[in-house]
Amino acid sequence: MSSSIPSKMKAWVYNEYGGVEVLKFEADYAVPEVKDDQVLIKVVAAALNPVDYKIRMGKFKAIDSKPPTVPGYDVAGVVVKVGSEVKGLKEGDEVYGDINESTTEPKRYGSLAEYTSVEEKLLALKPKNLDFAQAASLPLAIETAYEESESKQVEWEVFFSAPLPVKMETRGDFLESRKTVKFAK
Repeated sequence: MSSSIPSKMKAWVYNEYGGVEVLKFEADYAVPEVKDDQVLIKVVAAALNPVDYKIRMGKFKAIDSKPPTVPGYDVAGVVVKVGSEVKGLKEGDEVYGDINESTTEPKRYGSLAEYTSVEEKLLALKPKNLDFAQAASLPLAIETAYEESESKQVEWEVFFSAPLPVKMETRGDFLESRKTVKFAK
């Protein structure tokens, strides 16, 4: 698969902070390089969240990457290339995740492009019973609901079961990515 990866892709990009008018469609944008702990995903679906527009508006300048930036956090797609240190994913795997969660540096390549590079730890295998659009809609929404319930000390019961592409701390244990977590209110 990696031999058929183009050097250029289509992507939504902003070169300055501002409203929706700063978003530009680029038909010839560079495909991101893959670091040793990352995979390259061919994006099939992406979801937008309130944080996406807040970042584009410059509300998080102190912690965000400097433009130009491809926006988007939530993604679902197919792994087309793996870095040398990646052990749990392989080319052809269908994955989903919040690609900007818990990274050491802000991303310049988000999910609103044909390809994006992502740390392996931020992804999980896409559940077979979900299509790509459904899977892309979950990561940040699940994280938000979970964090809010934890702040309110809500008890959880089983209603959702899928490998989660995020780290969530609960009852003193870390639930690592790609492990199935079951919870509900």
